[in-house]
Amino acid sequence: MLVNYWLLPFALILLWFPRQWFRNGGSVIPTPRLRRRPALQDHDPRDLSLRWREEFFKFRNWMDVARGAVGSWAVVSMCFDTTPDAVKSTDVFILVLKALVLVIAVIIQTTRRDRREITLVAPVFFVMGLSFGLVGTLAALFACLMVWTLNRALPSAGIFLCVFAGLQVCFGYGLASAPLPMLLLAAALGWIPVLLSAVTRRRLERIARGSSSSGR
Repeated sequence: MLVNYWLLPFALILLWFPRQWFRNGGSVIPTPRLRRRPALQDHDPRDLSLRWREEFFKFRNWMDVARGAVGSWAVVSMCFDTTPDAVKSTDVFILVLKALVLVIAVIIQTTRRDRREITLVAPVFFVMGLSFGLVGTLAALFACLMVWTLNRALPSAGIFLCVFAGLQVCFGYGLASAPLPMLLLAAALGWIPVLLSAVTRRRLERIARGSSSSGR
């Protein structure tokens, strides 16, 4: 097995860096604040649905897309490879290793420690970014466009992730002919936050639950 030891640490930093740490470093690494409409600042805390006009104006969401896309592409396509004389078990081991890196990434982005309490948030944009490295650019783009088109009918971020997981499989198989293991992995990564919510019996929150947490 060949490992790109120069690129792997960079990919792990992109994927495993918790989103909430961007907020802690805001005074050191300033990020542009996109202007928001006053009418979109108030969001009922009991409303778990996503509003694209609200979510699309959060700069950290697009940071999640970018680092998810670059990190997943690096892990899937560049960081690990096999030698010409490698046995079949090596391919399986590399696939498991790639899956493990990405699963840990999603778990890190889903769990958040707030004071003494652990909360679960739906890493919607991060998972969308991961899809570009797993199912291909065209398939991921169509899946993203379709899920936001259907978003008005989706009652929560958890349902959003489940629908997006299915769309990745459909478009990945139909448009990009992505390998079946990558399609299944992409779907599993979308389901992980929902499964964590079910197992821990904690509600899966939106990334920003109100105007006071804008950009979180």
